[in-house]
Amino acid sequence: MKKTLILAGICTFLLTSSMSIATAADTATQVKPKSNCTQNYQKEMKRPPHKGPNLDERLKLTDEQKAKAKDIRMQGHEKIKPVFEQIKAKKDEIKTIKSSNLSAAEQEKKIAPLKADIKKLKIEAKKIRQENMQEFEAILTPDQKTEFEKIKQEGRENFKKYHKKGHKCNKFDSRKMSEPTPQK
Repeated sequence: MKKTLILAGICTFLLTSSMSIATAADTATQVKPKSNCTQNYQKEMKRPPHKGPNLDERLKLTDEQKAKAKDIRMQGHEKIKPVFEQIKAKKDEIKTIKSSNLSAAEQEKKIAPLKADIKKLKIEAKKIRQENMQEFEAILTPDQKTEFEKIKQEGRENFKKYHKKGHKCNKFDSRKMSEPTPQK
């Protein structure tokens, strides 16, 4: 009788411990949810509907213009790709520093120059995009340039309509990408 009770106790212990181990394993494999801030922002943000013809059709680009535009786009991509890779490397370095055992002050001391480098790289990327845009506009006729200005204005209006200004989760702020002001 005692042996049966002891055996039943051991079986119960083994069953409950195996169930708790399985539950812990399931919990460990679950993906960490995004922060509330990001989730709320995504719920609030509405995507603008894609309507109408694409840029080539709206501007009525000729085949020659389409070929030139594609070359300009590819050249711009090749110019900006190393800048984006440098930005990614700097961000990875920041993540490594944040996960290190350094004190908060030491971390910030190492991160500050990396953030400054990222800011400069973003300015460089913006300049490349602007140069790319100027090259594209150079292949357009005066009528196409007028239409292109209308398209850009519509894009700005849609951006304002569908993106809340100053949202605490909105990481993109064009003001942050301007030239750094010289320090006195």
